[in-house]
Amino acid sequence: MNTSDNSRLARPPERQSAGLGAEVLHRFDGLIKLRLGHAAFGSTLLPEILFIEFGSKWRFYQPSFFSPAILVFNKEPGIHVAQISVDVGGPRESKLTRLVLELRSDGFVRSHDDGAQLYRCEVKGPRRLARHASGQCWRRADDDYDVLLFHITSPEAFSGIVTSGELRSSRWNLQGTRELANVAYVYLTNLPSIEAEEDLRRIAMSSNGVIHFQTTPYRALEETLELEVYRENTAGRTTKLQVKVASDLLAPPHLLIHRPIGDQAYYEVIGPEIYRVGVQPGVALEFARGRATVDAVKLKRFGYVVVGDASTVEGLAAPYDEEESKEVVHVEKLDAGLDLFEYWLNHQNSDQISSRHPEPRILSG
Repeated sequence: MNTSDNSRLARPPERQSAGLGAEVLHRFDGLIKLRLGHAAFGSTLLPEILFIEFGSKWRFYQPSFFSPAILVFNKEPGIHVAQISVDVGGPRESKLTRLVLELRSDGFVRSHDDGAQLYRCEVKGPRRLARHASGQCWRRADDDYDVLLFHITSPEAFSGIVTSGELRSSRWNLQGTRELANVAYVYLTNLPSIEAEEDLRRIAMSSNGVIHFQTTPYRALEETLELEVYRENTAGRTTKLQVKVASDLLAPPHLLIHRPIGDQAYYEVIGPEIYRVGVQPGVALEFARGRATVDAVKLKRFGYVVVGDASTVEGLAAPYDEEESKEVVHVEKLDAGLDLFEYWLNHQNSDQISSRHPEPRILSG
């Protein structure tokens, strides 16, 4: 999560965090939606969305980077504790803010249908934390949260959505260059507008059809990747639709794992300004009174997320292509009867991946 300008890099990173300095950390009460995942390199906790209330208003935080979790079992009799650090920032922020989250096994709130769980947590961060939020949210009666996102499109498409009451799904993969055969996604963002080329790159688009990445294994000179993406310009994205959507409907983002030499490994969230709802091909979200909904049977969920190895150009491309099924984290589907701490404790030092054969995303053609 800590990056700095140096001669190894082809260009300075677009997002970086200074980490925790000497500043005084303030305590906040929050709730974290997260998953338990298993990969060839071990199990890990995947923080997805953080919710914090300020006065009577709720805000949500989408991590851009996060650390492996530190777990302590039986810190108190029968109480297990996990600590995770996450870097967050609002739309377009390049200098991210480090937060430290601590959750306890007695802080369980609810399970989601796709295996995610919601826990109360203690958040330590800067005093004026609300300014670094990813967006607004509202607590629901079922203890989930409606998050405020945007669908930014052309005036013609905007009119069609309002008239039909539907947000149509797309078969484009995250890279925007090939179509998926067994899933379609409704694409949303927390960016309130698309104003510049940098905004297009944040949602995996570009006016010249390419975006650039670089590896991070701290070799003498990092390799670079020129990734082909959906070609678009700001003139094609001028109208926005505000959309409230339950966090339960959002697909988990893909990841990169960074293993810099001499430093702790960390994870990067792919496209933190990109939010997707996965549905069966041809299904649209119903859109009425500013809210997007869909029947649960029409959702399309997968038992894994791609985790590309940031030390190779192939690993950098894997989360965007989505066909790569070798570099994955398998998501444990935990129900209300089993929390992630108990699962981890009961299955420690055991093989959690060789028997898993999840349905892959299939690219057509």
